[in-house]
Amino acid sequence: MKSVERTSDGAGDETPDRECYRCDRDVAPRRLFRITTEPPASLSQDYQTAERFCCPDCAAGMNLSEFSEQLKARARRGGNSATK
Repeated sequence: MKSVERTSDGAGDETPDRECYRCDRDVAPRRLFRITTEPPASLSQDYQTAERFCCPDCAAGMNLSEFSEQLKARARRGGNSATK
């Protein structure tokens, strides 16, 4: 494995891998799931919006890939709710 600097003649113009927050594996940014959680209004005083990145394996383990497919299908049908 080459460092970012070595892969591009020292220019460092390639995006370095990022760690999955669940398994700590390095993953190319284009393969990461971005997980954003936003608390409901009733809990917003106690909790902040958070964003983390996880690998496809961990996303599958959390069943996020199925959720995203359901959401995409609903969007194609013109629905706007994330619940069934």
